Amino acid sequence: MKSVVIVGGGAAGLAAAIAAARDQAQVTLLEKSHSLGRKILASGGGRCNLTNSKIAPERYHGGRTTFVREALAKFKAREAEAFFAQLGLLTLTEPDGRIFPRCGKSHAVLDVLKAELERLGVEIRLGVAVRGIKRADDGFVINTAAAPWKQNEPPAAADESLGCDRVILACGSASYPQLGGDEKACDLAKSLGHTATPLSPSLVPLTIKENAFKRLHGLRVEAGLRIFAGQREAARSRGEVLFTEYGLSGPATLDVSREAVLGLAQGPVQGSIDLFPEFTAPGLNALLAGRAATRSKQPLKNFFLGMFPAQLCGALLDTLAWDAHRPLDSLGRDAVERLARLLQDWRFTVTGNRPWSEAMVTAGGIRLDEVDPQDFQSRKTPGLFLAGEMLDVDGDSGGFNLHFAWASGLGAGRAAAALNG
Repeated sequence: MKSVVIVGGGAAGLAAAIAAARDQAQVTLLEKSHSLGRKILASGGGRCNLTNSKIAPERYHGGRTTFVREALAKFKAREAEAFFAQLGLLTLTEPDGRIFPRCGKSHAVLDVLKAELERLGVEIRLGVAVRGIKRADDGFVINTAAAPWKQNEPPAAADESLGCDRVILACGSASYPQLGGDEKACDLAKSLGHTATPLSPSLVPLTIKENAFKRLHGLRVEAGLRIFAGQREAARSRGEVLFTEYGLSGPATLDVSREAVLGLAQGPVQGSIDLFPEFTAPGLNALLAGRAATRSKQPLKNFFLGMFPAQLCGALLDTLAWDAHRPLDSLGRDAVERLARLLQDWRFTVTGNRPWSEAMVTAGGIRLDEVDPQDFQSRKTPGLFLAGEMLDVDGDSGGFNLHFAWASGLGAGRAAAALNG
């Protein structure tokens, strides 16, 4: 019977523990905090968007596009659903492909995982910080300490050495430090020969220069978004955009945030909002011209009635420097064209991103060419496996990151339990 130690009690670590124990390994799970699955509970606004029916490699980003394709080849959305169905979880698929527990509570996901760990006899040690891992004979020796109760407290001196045949690192990443995220999550892998790409926040709200946007705080719109790094279009998305007091958030913003953050490290970053993404440019011009034919002599504030909330109308008029009390026909023959261009290409300047505490995931991590995508085993240290967000893989919002956590955790757990020698 193989002895397998898993470092990290998040999504990938819990999946790895279940898979290894199901294949008859003796499994010990070490978690530095004093509870399991804290990010699972917070995901999806407390509903836990656990996967997506539209899982595809192009929804992921990182060091090697072929890695995700190979890693997910045997674990599609239906496999994720089947895994949780076997645990007793009922799920519900929303029209956009996001899959949630049917009860709408993230606790349901964590509860079925914990029940399976208990059924399988997995030893769970909470409040245990791993200080170091070394090779020893055909296995590993893990030095641990009692983890601090408070974030800024130093750990106690190492108080135990734990031997095992195989190690799975599922240490997470830097996002959500209030839930246990740590920029040093990759350090254990580095100590065993691995290297990491730089870490940056992903799926994170963006700060914007323009005051017109900030005045729309709380407004949600369906829109298209584009990000430009220099003259290059770096990313685009479509969906809900949330205006905030600091800039932009919402699913569409989060999906372009990765490239915005990376672009800012190189130079200025601009963005564009398309408030009518379902229209072509000629189509929108025709729509506005039709309205102008009957409303061109009315005050502009009336021209927009039925199109937008009043606060958005005000921000658009301010951007154009148009008086809301003037009629459209007083603004020149090209007024409709100017308005149409703004509605489909409302430019803004990205000044930064919100802190790690608001980032859902991390871009960057352990280099993918150092890990086998078939079984997530280290190419640097045989018998070591790596899973989850500590790898240089990050997905779009909508359940893609949790799906990769389940896939990599289950794959690593099965391989660690089955590995010969």
